[in-house]
Amino acid sequence: MKCDIICTIRKGMIVMDEKETDKKAALIEFFKADKFVELAGIKIEEITNEYAVCTAEITPAHLNANGCVQGGMLYTLADFTFAVLENYLHATTVTQCGHINYLRPAFTDKLIATARETERAGHTCLCEVRVTDASGKVCCICNFSGFIKEK
Repeated sequence: MKCDIICTIRKGMIVMDEKETDKKAALIEFFKADKFVELAGIKIEEITNEYAVCTAEITPAHLNANGCVQGGMLYTLADFTFAVLENYLHATTVTQCGHINYLRPAFTDKLIATARETERAGHTCLCEVRVTDASGKVCCICNFSGFIKEK
C-alpha cells in the first residue's frame, strides 16, 4: 500500500508528514527507536491491513531456569507485534491492557508472532496475537486492547 507519509515523533505521538512514499518503511523506521525491542532481538517481518508478523531469534539470554523461553519474552514479542499492527492501521496507538494465556513451553530457536485486529470502536481497538515456535506450535495466545490517540 503506497501513500505519501513519513513518521516523525512529536510529544510521544506518531505524526505523518507528506514526504515518504511507503507507509510500512516509515513505520519500521519509527520503531527503530524502540531500544528494548532491539535488545530482545525482535524484528518486523510483515505488515498488512489484515495482520502483522514479528519474529525473534532465541539465544541463551532468553531462556529461563527450565531451559525454555522466559514468559516475559513471549509477552514482549506479542505486545510489540500488537503495536506494529495497530500503529499501521490507526494513528498512534498505545496498549491499555494485555492478557496472555501460556499454552506450552517454548523450547525453540525462533518465535513467530502474528497479530490480527478483532474489533475497533471509537478510540479503542482489540487485537489477538498468537505466538508460535519454529515448528508452528502455538506457545501462547494474547489479547490486547489499545487506545488510539487523535492526530
